[in-house]
Amino acid sequence: MTRRPELRRRGLLLAAGLICTAVCAGCGEAHFPTPLGPPRPLAVAIDGPPSALYAPLYEARANGAFRLGALAVTIEPGSPASALAAVESGSAAVAIISEPALLTARDGGARLVAIGALVREPLDGIVSPAARPVATVAALAGRTLAVGAGALAQAELATALAGAHLAPTAVKQVPLGADAAATLLQQSVAATLGGNWAIEAATLAQAHRPAHVLAIQQLGVPSFSGLVIVVRVDEAHYQGSLLRAFLQSLTRGERAAAARPGATAATLARANPRLARGLERLLLAAVLPLASPGSPSRPFGYQDPYAWQAFGAWMARHGLIKHAADGGLAITDEFLPGIGEATVSGD
Repeated sequence: MTRRPELRRRGLLLAAGLICTAVCAGCGEAHFPTPLGPPRPLAVAIDGPPSALYAPLYEARANGAFRLGALAVTIEPGSPASALAAVESGSAAVAIISEPALLTARDGGARLVAIGALVREPLDGIVSPAARPVATVAALAGRTLAVGAGALAQAELATALAGAHLAPTAVKQVPLGADAAATLLQQSVAATLGGNWAIEAATLAQAHRPAHVLAIQQLGVPSFSGLVIVVRVDEAHYQGSLLRAFLQSLTRGERAAAARPGATAATLARANPRLARGLERLLLAAVLPLASPGSPSRPFGYQDPYAWQAFGAWMARHGLIKHAADGGLAITDEFLPGIGEATVSGD
């Protein structure tokens, strides 16, 4: 097997590569003709309610992909804080959180690592109604912007304004409420920043009010993963076969969701009766392309260590993390199908 560069191998996790080498030394995928044994329990804590943002996870549970990997997966909806607490305490084996949340937690001493990306691009952006679009940051001059709470949104705005050569006082800021789309529908502000652009755009589309989105990476902020799959470092060292099985099953879930989004919307509606199926279909159309493989060499779940390094440095420059740690050390690709040393399969 071709050795990956040191940055790609993440020296922190070299021990993980020793797991399962007897199964398949140096291959990308190992197929087992016999059952893998009884299902292994695996709890996944997510940072929100069931929705299309987590479509591959719910689809893999519904269509039996996890069973093929000998996994009994339970999903625990919650918040970013509760998902982090669950994985740190060990009550969940996996957490789904954002890249900024992971880097912040690691900066505070958490021994966590991302083993894959569920949504590989940011879900942050400047959203405005297409009928009165904010097509450029310069167009915000003299207008009102609803900005999310927290230092991340403020740092994103500062970067965007600096890139457009606008002073912070050139834009009137108001707090962004819990329902960003409702704020835009009421026409009380020109645009929003700090919500989830995919949810806002889908909600506006359902109301027959198309949205205009300036993704945050278009505004000078380095790109980052909207949702990543996080485990404790110890599990990455010693539970390699379990994590490979999980990621391969999740890959099957992503493929099924991309092939049958209507069925996946129905699956999500069963998981969360409060969901509107039509809205979930619109949200799936927005987020599934952000989960799909970028190229054959970058399969589902792939994370670019150089992008993580750049975003971590940006966070440090803006005081979002105290230590200018190498963001590339926060991830590993050792367990991704087709990249890691071996992948278990129930086929």
